[in-house]
Amino acid sequence: MRGFFCEGTPATQNSYWLSLFLTLFIYIFGLAVTPLFQLTWWLGYYLWFNSMYFQCLALFPITYNAFLNQTRRKTQKLLRIIIGLMILNIAILVAAWFVFKDAPRYNNGDYNEAKNWNIGILSFYLFGPFWALYFVIGIATAFLYDAYRPAEHHNAWVWGYVADGCTFILLAFSFAHIFQGKSTYKYNTELEMYMRPDEANQWSDTAAVNRIWDAGYARMFCPLTTLWIFALSTGQGFSAKFFRQDFLSKTLAPNSYNCFLFHQVVAQWYFAVTRPGSFWNWWQYRKNMYWFSPQPCPVNWYEYLTIVGLVVAWSRLMFNLEPILVRIIDLICKVTRVSRNGGEEEEEKDTMQVMKDIIEGMTGIEPDMDYTLEECGLASIGLPALVALLNKRFSTVSFSAADLITASTIGDMVQIIDAAKELANDQGL
Repeated sequence: MRGFFCEGTPATQNSYWLSLFLTLFIYIFGLAVTPLFQLTWWLGYYLWFNSMYFQCLALFPITYNAFLNQTRRKTQKLLRIIIGLMILNIAILVAAWFVFKDAPRYNNGDYNEAKNWNIGILSFYLFGPFWALYFVIGIATAFLYDAYRPAEHHNAWVWGYVADGCTFILLAFSFAHIFQGKSTYKYNTELEMYMRPDEANQWSDTAAVNRIWDAGYARMFCPLTTLWIFALSTGQGFSAKFFRQDFLSKTLAPNSYNCFLFHQVVAQWYFAVTRPGSFWNWWQYRKNMYWFSPQPCPVNWYEYLTIVGLVVAWSRLMFNLEPILVRIIDLICKVTRVSRNGGEEEEEKDTMQVMKDIIEGMTGIEPDMDYTLEECGLASIGLPALVALLNKRFSTVSFSAADLITASTIGDMVQIIDAAKELANDQGL
């Protein structure tokens, strides 16, 4: 084993088993963020994002309730909040760039000089609140959409031009980056990339400065992408029509998050399988990059489609496997609850009480049956989350937002659910 033992984590450099335990523990519980990244190996360059995802889920209830109580149907206030958050985002990114852009270069093979700078840059990158900022902007934008309802205006077609304009700008920037040429690290040390500052284009860089530029530069597009998503949501324009295709929206779209998480891992194993005897030096030797890598998988260009297909196939497998595993876990939990409650199943509990418990858990409001959906904060924004929780709680029936959107009050929703349960019982489900 010693020949395959890579250096331990920064905090446990001499212990394989402690490094392994801490890595698995931190990734399983979604803790791969600042400052705990020093306790882990990088299982995958992108799996850390699950930690941010969990943080956003934890942040959602209090943030949603704050917007619901303070800003609902207040278009101007929401606009001011969104603009303020975007200015804050730009200020954070600009400040980080000017702090880190002069990080020391390699100096005669002395790696220690740049170590603390690399830790600082990675700490900034994996600092949860800086990523949660975009989540809050998204919530505010959803409330703005609900307040303004652009698709219901007579001039809704204008948003189609806005969406298509944003699409054109994003494509233009993408092609401009592609036409710059390949990375200076390996292919052309004399190449000057015209869309990068000199500090982020140095051969002697520790790869810290160029990565902080890449991360910050991409996040500078937040105002444009927010406007783009807002405009696309109206369904107007060529871009929205293109993305509405079933192949994109129903076949490929569900795989997108898993593609993001696993594409680097799948590419590595593809390289290992197709290059026997020359594995991608993943664990036996020190890697050039401790966190992330600006360099592509070193395969021939014609293998690109094969790798993309494998990534999508693996992502689809994960997408199909996840509900099965969730049902198994739910079944185990259900059996445990039934045993603990003396045989009373969740399905047999009073629907009204279950509904009250769910709504109170989501919003902090204990509703009466004559409350409207909006009074509980369950209008168009919160309804999908409510539907997901109802489907989980009542496993023998299935609901969609369309089934419940016609309900005016919580009592109406209870009647719809009871009717669905009775129908399921009649059918022997």
